[in-house]
Amino acid sequence: MTNDAILEKVRNIVAEVSEVEVERVSLQSSPDNLEEWDSLAQVNIVLSLEQEFGHQFSPEQIESMVSVEKIVEVLTARAA
Repeated sequence: MTNDAILEKVRNIVAEVSEVEVERVSLQSSPDNLEEWDSLAQVNIVLSLEQEFGHQFSPEQIESMVSVEKIVEVLTARAA
């Protein structure tokens, strides 16, 4: 799976869980700049990502998943 494909899936998951338009979700999106991305949304994003990608994340990975960009980094590192 390409980085672009991973990015699109992550953007769609973040948008769906946060209940915002996918156009509002970019590589730089994070709980700091997307007010709908709260702690509950973070848990649901991680659960949705685990289901979508068939991978259970470690606590360290989850802790590092603080933006769309960091989520993509974790997913691409896992695939490497």
